[in-house]
Amino acid sequence: MKLTLISRALLAVGLTAGAASAFALEAWNGQEGGDTMQVIFDGNVYQNAWWVGADNCPKEAAADEANNPWRYLRTATSAEMAEYGNPTTCEINGGGTPVVHDAFSSDKAYQQGDIVKYQENTYKANGAVPANSFIPAQGNPWQRYTPVETWNASKTYNKGDVVKVDGQSYEALFYTIGNNPADPANQNPQGNNGRPWKPLGPTVEYTPEQLAAAPQFNTSALYPAGQLVQFQGQPYVAQTKVQHASPTDINPWAVYIDWAGTKERVGTPKNPWPAHVYAPYVDFSLNSIPDLAKLAKEQNVNHFTMAFVVAKSGDQCLPTWGTAYNLQDYTQYSKIKALREAGGDIMVSIGGANNAPLAAACKNDADLTQLYHDIVDNLNLNVLDFDIEGTWVADHESIQRRNRAVKSVQAKWQEEGRKVGIWYTLPILPTGLTAEGLYVLEDARDAGVDLAGVNVMTMDYGNAICQSDGTEGQNIHGTCATSAIENMFHQLKKIWPAKSDKEINAMMGTTPMIGYNDVQGEVFYQSDAKLVMEDAVKRDLGMVGIWSMARDQPGIAKQVSPEHSGMTEQQAPMYAYSKIFAPFTHDDAKTNCCHRWGENDRKGAIGDIYLSDDFYGQGKAYFNLMGTGSDGKYWYYPATKSNNRYWIYLGDTEEQAIANNQELMKYHRWGENSGKGKIGDVYLSNPDSTHLALYKLIALNSDQTYGYYPRYKESNQYWEYVGDVTLNLK
Repeated sequence: MKLTLISRALLAVGLTAGAASAFALEAWNGQEGGDTMQVIFDGNVYQNAWWVGADNCPKEAAADEANNPWRYLRTATSAEMAEYGNPTTCEINGGGTPVVHDAFSSDKAYQQGDIVKYQENTYKANGAVPANSFIPAQGNPWQRYTPVETWNASKTYNKGDVVKVDGQSYEALFYTIGNNPADPANQNPQGNNGRPWKPLGPTVEYTPEQLAAAPQFNTSALYPAGQLVQFQGQPYVAQTKVQHASPTDINPWAVYIDWAGTKERVGTPKNPWPAHVYAPYVDFSLNSIPDLAKLAKEQNVNHFTMAFVVAKSGDQCLPTWGTAYNLQDYTQYSKIKALREAGGDIMVSIGGANNAPLAAACKNDADLTQLYHDIVDNLNLNVLDFDIEGTWVADHESIQRRNRAVKSVQAKWQEEGRKVGIWYTLPILPTGLTAEGLYVLEDARDAGVDLAGVNVMTMDYGNAICQSDGTEGQNIHGTCATSAIENMFHQLKKIWPAKSDKEINAMMGTTPMIGYNDVQGEVFYQSDAKLVMEDAVKRDLGMVGIWSMARDQPGIAKQVSPEHSGMTEQQAPMYAYSKIFAPFTHDDAKTNCCHRWGENDRKGAIGDIYLSDDFYGQGKAYFNLMGTGSDGKYWYYPATKSNNRYWIYLGDTEEQAIANNQELMKYHRWGENSGKGKIGDVYLSNPDSTHLALYKLIALNSDQTYGYYPRYKESNQYWEYVGDVTLNLK
C-alpha cells in the first residue's frame, strides 16, 4: 500500500542506514541474510555490517571482525530485553544449533527429500533430481525457440514481450509503446530505474535449414548451453548445461521452510473473524510496531491487517516480511500472540506496491499454492488479503498465476474442512475500479476463486476533484471515497450479477490514508472519516481499514510520514480516526435456522436458533440459545413456550423466529469477549425468565471487565437498567 512512497522517502534521506527506528529489533536466533538487522545478545544490540550467516554469533564478533559481520551498536535497554529476549549463548532456540545444509551443485544427483542451500535460500527435492537437470528456483532448462520480432514504434508491448533492434534483443518490463529499446534512455538493465526495456544481448536466430537439421531430443545426452533440439515437433534451446530433463518436466525443487514452532509463536485466535470489521493496516516490518493487545484493551481496536508479505526478491520464491524478516520465526509475533490472547485477531496481506509479490517470484503454480496453504496454516489465519497494486495490477502473468493458486488452495481447504476468507485489495478512483483492477476480478471469477471481499485504497487519487488541503469540514476527500465505493458497487454487480445488493455491499471494503496523502493536496480529515463511517454503516460494508495504525497520531503539520498523519494535535489527536471507525466491527444477525437439540455434543453458539419439531406435543417451537454452562454446553428447553437461563422462546414459525432473533442480536450478551466490555454498550439479560431486560454498561474494573447484572429491573455500579425487549410472538 503506501509503504512504497514512504519507504522511498526514508531511503532517499538515508534514514534507513543506521537509525534504530529503521529496523525491527529481535533477539539473536541465528538470523541470516544480507539486509541490515539489529539483534539483542548478552545485554547488547548488534548490527550486521554485511551478509550474515546463521553460524555467525555476536559473541564471537569482536575476536573475528574479518569474518564475523556483527558489530556492537549499543547497550540494550531493560524494556527491550524483557520484550524481545536476551540470549547469552551461541545455541539456537534453547539448545539447537544451526542446521547448515550443503550448497547445491548442478553436477550432483539428489534424492527425494534432500535439502540444499542455493543463493541464500533452502530448497527440498520433491523427487529425484539427476545431475545437470534442474536448478532450484529456476524454470525448465529448455526454452522453446520462437523468432524474435523486430520492434515496431506503433505497436503496444506488454511485460515479457521480446523484440530485436539491430541484432540486439530486449524484454519489455511493463506496458510500453513508442519507446525505442535501443535508446539507452529507455533501457533498464537491473530493473530498478523505471525504464521499460531490459537488454538481453545479441539476438539468437536460426534459419529454417538449421531448425530442420536440429537433432531429436535424447534424455540421456548431455547438452551444452545454447544447444538447439527438436522435441515433439517443436524447437527448443538449452539455457544451461542439461541432461535428464525434458522440455515438459517440472522442476522438483521447492522452497523449504522449517515452520517448527511458528504456530505457538503467533498463538491461536479465540473468536471467528467478524463479518463486518474495522481492521487498520500495520506495517509489520518497521520497528515502531504498536502494542496490538494494548490497542484492543484501551482503544477497542481488536483486528488488524498485517502488511506486507512479499518475495525475498523478484526471482526468489521465498515469503518474507518486507524482504527483511523470515515468516517462520519473526520475533514480533509476540505482539500477535498477545492480541489473540486478548480476544483479537489479524489478517495477513500479501503483496503491496513495493517489492515482488509471491505470484511473480514463484513461477510454479504448485509451489505458490503450497506457500499460500503454509502461510495460512502456520500463522493460524482465518482470513488472507492480497494487495495488488503498482505495476503488478497490470501484470497479467502474475495475476493469472495468483488466481489459479488461490483456486487450488481453496479446493485444498475445502477438503480439510477449513474456511478461509480471501480478500483482494486494489487501487481505485472516484469513478470506480480501473480497467486493470477489473481484469484482476474478472480473471478471479473465471478461475473459480471464491472471494470474500474486495477492499479498495480510497487514497492518492491524483484527481483534481479530490484536492482537499485546507478544506477541513467540507468532506471533499470523504466524498471521493464514498463515490469510489458507489461506483465499485455497480461494477461488482456486473461481475457477480447473481449476488444481491446486500451481498455486494458486504463484500466491499474501504481503506483511506488518514491525514496527508502521498499525492500533494489530498488530505483525509476527521470529518471525512465520519462521512466514510456513515456510508460504511449504511451499506453494512464488509471492511473498513486505514493506512496505517502507526499514523493514527498527530505530528509535524502537513508532513507525510509513516509514523504520524501530518495533522496537528488540535486537528486529530492520538487515535482520533480509530475512535471513529472502531465501533464499526460487528457480526451479521444470526439467521442460521435451524439447529437441533443434542447436535455437536450440546455445544452451541450464543444466538443460534434451535427448532423443536414437536415441543411437548404442541407442534414446532423455536428458541434462541441465550447461554451455556461452564463446560460450553446448553441444557434443556423450558417446559413451556417461555424462557429459561439457556433459552429464549422465539415463536412457532421460522419466519417469526428469524425476525425475533435479529432483534435480540442487536445487543451484547454476558460473558462475550472474555467478560470485557465498552462503556455505553447495551446488554441483554433474562433475569427471572419472564422478561428480557436491557442494561447499559456504565463502569468497568481496572482490567476492563464488568461485574454482575442487578437481579431485577434496577441499576448497580456497573449497569443502568434502560428497558425491556418485547418480541412479536403472535
